[in-house]
Amino acid sequence: MSEPPVANPWLVAWRTRHLVGVMLGAGVVLVGLTLVASQADPNAVDLGATRWVQQFNNAAFAALMYWVSWFGYAPQNLIMPLMLAAPFAIRRLYVEAAWVLGSQAASLVVMVLKAVVHRARPSADLVGVQTALTDPSFPSGHVVQYTALFGVTFFLVYVLAPQSRLRTVALYLLTIPILLVGLSRLYLGQHWLSDVLGGYAVAVLLLVPYCWAYARWQLERRSTPHESRRAEAHGQASQAPGASSR
Repeated sequence: MSEPPVANPWLVAWRTRHLVGVMLGAGVVLVGLTLVASQADPNAVDLGATRWVQQFNNAAFAALMYWVSWFGYAPQNLIMPLMLAAPFAIRRLYVEAAWVLGSQAASLVVMVLKAVVHRARPSADLVGVQTALTDPSFPSGHVVQYTALFGVTFFLVYVLAPQSRLRTVALYLLTIPILLVGLSRLYLGQHWLSDVLGGYAVAVLLLVPYCWAYARWQLERRSTPHESRRAEAHGQASQAPGASSR
């Protein structure tokens, strides 16, 4: 069975180095911001950010914020990875489908960090809280889950898909949940800004080795047949009638 068509292996390798470098830079910046912002009690920036977001009382915006976060709660949070992995499986990209599903192991890191930091959730006497949650606040589990899941899917589409309008649309659509989930967690009063920044930092720093591991293992495997075919074609051309020898 032939391999499903993907971008040229050389282009895939360049895209991988480019995107992993960008993610690493973003992760370092986010870690710095998180260290500055996070502490046991919310600071003025945390309070100001939540109160600024919550001043928008538009019904459509409120519904959007609710539904963005809704997909991150159980049991529907188990459906999202399957939906994103399905297109890869349909195209016989089974390793890529498994890679998408494997991104959800980031939740285990979140559990450990929450237990270690044990930061309290925003309280209703400081900001509006739609539904009170009892587990620790730092980092935002929703942000880590969405960024890891949609982030690795973005990575795979970015590096593997041939240039096309469909690829561009898919990349934009995969970015939207990553951006909206952080805003949603603030609007619902369930996390501070530093929790959200911490979630992005954790997810990005997990994505860097995760995506790089994919590149080292899977992309090298993909490039080998390409190199073999090129060498074979070169050999046949050398042996063609009239070909000069040295």
